Amino acid sequence: MEYLSNDKLLIVGAGGMIGSNMVQSALMLGLTPNICLYDIYEPGVHGVFDEIQQCAFAGANVTYTVNPEEAFTGAKYIISSGGAPRKDGMTREDLLKGNCQIAAEFGDNIKKY
Repeated sequence: MEYLSNDKLLIVGAGGMIGSNMVQSALMLGLTPNICLYDIYEPGVHGVFDEIQQCAFAGANVTYTVNPEEAFTGAKYIISSGGAPRKDGMTREDLLKGNCQIAAEFGDNIKKY
């Protein structure tokens, strides 16, 4: 398969439904073979990694991690789908408060690494 770039693409929140779909879409579209899946929830991101390995994308170099330094270092492109899911009884304001913290941490990691 021919890819548009060989640069590292980082997908933050890859253990969730949106992130996992982004991984598959990036590979199907041939954006880059070098994709790092990052999520703080190891079982989720590991599961997505296993699913992608079963898809047999030719030449794909997909990795996963729960370590932000490993994930962000060397990434040329970063897509964030990370965020807390809305739980029963939560208002949109409650969800926004939690996701603001996640977004701030995301920005700090980009700046740091």
